[in-house]
Amino acid sequence: MTNFKKYKEALEKLGLKQLDVYRLKNKDIIRALRLNDNKVLLVELPKHREEISVEEFINIVRSKIETK
Repeated sequence: MTNFKKYKEALEKLGLKQLDVYRLKNKDIIRALRLNDNKVLLVELPKHREEISVEEFINIVRSKIETK
């Protein structure tokens, strides 16, 4: 089983708290709480978390939350 703790910790470093992860056939959607304003964000990843590196994951999440 893949260790998803590193992805959860990466979200925390970005000021987010992971609420849910929706696993679809070919991608993940993460529901996260932005701690500075308590806004809930949906971050759609292009593929499953375990298929991308933590650094790439951080870059994807960062780009998605900056547009919101």
